[in-house]
Amino acid sequence: MTTIRIEDGQDNIYNESGLQLIGSHAPNQTGLSPRELLEASLGLCVSISLQKIMNYDGVEYDKSSIRVEVSATKAEDKTNKFANFDVRVTLPTNLEPAYKEKLKSVVERACTIGNTLRSGANVELIEVE
Repeated sequence: MTTIRIEDGQDNIYNESGLQLIGSHAPNQTGLSPRELLEASLGLCVSISLQKIMNYDGVEYDKSSIRVEVSATKAEDKTNKFANFDVRVTLPTNLEPAYKEKLKSVVERACTIGNTLRSGANVELIEVE
């Protein structure tokens, strides 16, 4: 579970291990905005999926050569949602082109965050006392 607590006017983001991040109300500030957190969630999921698949396949690679960049684009119809997520990946250079294509295909199916964003999810706001 993730918890947001406003402390001294700051949005603090906790998990069960304690304070992890500072939230921000706008992008490119100290802390991460909701948009940046969503982009980071998708990017981290893709990165983890890439690593798990290559490890499962027994592929030797330099982990530091993997880079994932995510850019969310708002819907043009002015609805308050993101319509597109562009995910750009830099893969290790020692991989064969055919394996890279297979890897991209498997990662698209393996990433839970990507699957959730693609299919939509129910969000329910529940007041607790």
